[in-house]
Amino acid sequence: MDRQGAGPWKPPTISDDSMEKAQAVASARRPSNVSFRSHHGAGCNASLSIEVASNAGRDHYVPPASPVKLAEADKGSKDSCLGEKTETISLYEDSEPPIMTVRSVSVGIFLAVFGVSVTQLFLFKPVHMNIKLMFLQIAAVILGRGCALIPGPKWWNPGPYTLKETGFCALMGTTASIAVLATEMIVVYDLYFDHVINFGIAFCILISSQLIGFAWAGVLLPILVYPTHAVFPETLPSISLLKSLFSVGEDSKDQVKFFKKAFLTVIVYEIFPTYITPALQAVNVFCLTLPKDPIVTSIFGGAQPFQGMGIFSVSGDWSMVGGLGPLYMPLTTQMHQLAAWVVSTLVFFLVYTKSWFGSGYNQHFPFLSVGLFTSEGKPYPYRQAVNQDGTANEDYLEKSGLPFFTGTYYIVQILLTTSLTSSIAHAVLYNYRIFGAMFKKSKRSADIDPHRLVCQKYKDFPLWGFILLALGAIGLAFGMSAISNSGLSAPALIVALIVSFILTLGTGFIFALTGFVVRLSPGIQMLGGLLFPGNVFASMWFTVYGGTSAYQGLNILKNMKYGQYIHLPPRLVVYSQLIGCTVGSLTTLLVARAIVSHEREVLLSPHGNGIFSGAEIAAFQARAVSWGLFSRHLFLSGQRYSAVSWGMLIGFALPVPFFVAHKIWPRFKLNQVIVPLFLGIVPGLYNMAYAGELARMVIGLASQLWARRYRAQWFNKYNYILSAALDGGTEVAVFVLAMAFQGGGGRQIKFPTYFLNPPSSTPRDYCWVDPNSRAG
Repeated sequence: MDRQGAGPWKPPTISDDSMEKAQAVASARRPSNVSFRSHHGAGCNASLSIEVASNAGRDHYVPPASPVKLAEADKGSKDSCLGEKTETISLYEDSEPPIMTVRSVSVGIFLAVFGVSVTQLFLFKPVHMNIKLMFLQIAAVILGRGCALIPGPKWWNPGPYTLKETGFCALMGTTASIAVLATEMIVVYDLYFDHVINFGIAFCILISSQLIGFAWAGVLLPILVYPTHAVFPETLPSISLLKSLFSVGEDSKDQVKFFKKAFLTVIVYEIFPTYITPALQAVNVFCLTLPKDPIVTSIFGGAQPFQGMGIFSVSGDWSMVGGLGPLYMPLTTQMHQLAAWVVSTLVFFLVYTKSWFGSGYNQHFPFLSVGLFTSEGKPYPYRQAVNQDGTANEDYLEKSGLPFFTGTYYIVQILLTTSLTSSIAHAVLYNYRIFGAMFKKSKRSADIDPHRLVCQKYKDFPLWGFILLALGAIGLAFGMSAISNSGLSAPALIVALIVSFILTLGTGFIFALTGFVVRLSPGIQMLGGLLFPGNVFASMWFTVYGGTSAYQGLNILKNMKYGQYIHLPPRLVVYSQLIGCTVGSLTTLLVARAIVSHEREVLLSPHGNGIFSGAEIAAFQARAVSWGLFSRHLFLSGQRYSAVSWGMLIGFALPVPFFVAHKIWPRFKLNQVIVPLFLGIVPGLYNMAYAGELARMVIGLASQLWARRYRAQWFNKYNYILSAALDGGTEVAVFVLAMAFQGGGGRQIKFPTYFLNPPSSTPRDYCWVDPNSRAG
């Protein structure tokens, strides 16, 4: 396996030219302040101080004990709305121990299989959870140190398990999880059009869409990873935690012990709300006491997607509560979530009860739904409207007319398009100076990240290698499109690939500086539908190669920066992600097909059964049909849903008033009003069950407002560890139960029905649902 350095392992020393250059840069640029946004969308200005300190005179790396000082409140800063600042990221270089070893690859593949399996499973759950890099790091430390205790030859046990091996393993796991994005199209083909894509073709679609994004990221490394200004704030908590776990002292041992106890406790606890007492997922007194009425359900129901707003519901299930990360989400972001939830609840009820847009209560439309409907509120017969090749059945459309959306979903689609462009405008307004600096071509060493200078002692993955990846993946994309009857013409695929590169570049600047991920799919689907209308399948393929590839590119860029921060050789960063992409594509297909084959009827049902839900897939299918077939009939100027398209233009202007007002009246701190974050929260919640929102808000405020201020020592030492343990333990328990007991793997062992385990026809919160409901 790959070993960096020569000879037997020995304590590291620092004696190369790259380190001297890095130290010189560190002396010249200490500290450097970079304005950024929270990786969860908190877009107000915050001071990010990355101190590149030299540790040349030390025998061991001993970082600060806290893994979360970058999340401490900077009370003295005028931009403390995020309350985040970074701790020292050391330039100390430990270059001798081997990194790509049998044990690191084995642990990495295990984490990749687990990570993508959990992420794919939660795509079919009422609330989505993504595997977190922090959890993968801790799992890699525990598994890797366990492997190091097993005696054996050097090819198996070359020495103590190292920080870089941990980072190498974690990169495999987090990269593999991204493969889930492209499976939406494959599942839609199967569920909604009864067309099962051949396994080999499906694998080639997944791997090609990822490798295209991989290649774009590789080409853009010099301007989006190597410069000092390219911070990628989302990586900083993970870097801090990793450094702390490998520090010398009792704090590291205490953190690992705490994680193990919390992790095992959560696994045992989650068996109850997931399997034995699922009524604890959503407890609402009003659902239990008020009359069985659809309006009551719309207000208080929330155990299932599209059931209701979940007002005053309390959830005891971390899978319902923890999906949006209440323990690490910045306080400003959580305040925006609270405001967005309150405002959207009021707006949704007005839209529905007043029957605005001709698709509400009076027309017998459901309250929440992503589906297509007739003018009477009945499900639109999309199967009859779509021919076998994905084109529109014009004769049928003339007879049945154009479809309708629910009034609430119309609002959501407007928010999606406005949030896309407003996020771009917001990032440029608050970072225009830094954007200008990044666009300037400069070869000064002071403009290069000192961590990049450290990594220059290693061989880079060559540019021609990324170009070969791009050519191979593009050829694969054209081949799969041709043999799969995709409906996507060669010019359309070329446009999709060009768009994906432009989006990787443009949104990559925003992501690198602010951590804010622009929602790409809505804009890509709209663009594809308007440029190449008339085919549902073509709309989905355009979205995969235009949007999913770009999103993959953004994640690869982030992972490249992560590897640079921990001084992984660039070649190994690429190798780990290539392994992760391959393992992820294979595993996600197996898991998706197992769940679809065994839970087909549940995934097609309006609300799911509390265990599985097809809400996310239904939303993707609805957008594909609406933009693929009806883009030029519903969304152009003067047409029924023209506000969706106008939202793209309006979004650019929405952040401007707050920016100007902040410049005129800075004491009011209007820069803390983050328009794209506020607009983007509601669409993110719309497809999920609302029952966990109240508990999530309470826990988030307890962590970010109370514990950070009044229990700072505990917060700094254990808060992120607890978050990783709760997420990881929940994901393990839910995955095992879903696949082994709840039908995901084909076998279903039902727990006896009683009050705390209602039948599948009854929501967990006992809110009444019409058996003929057309939501979803």
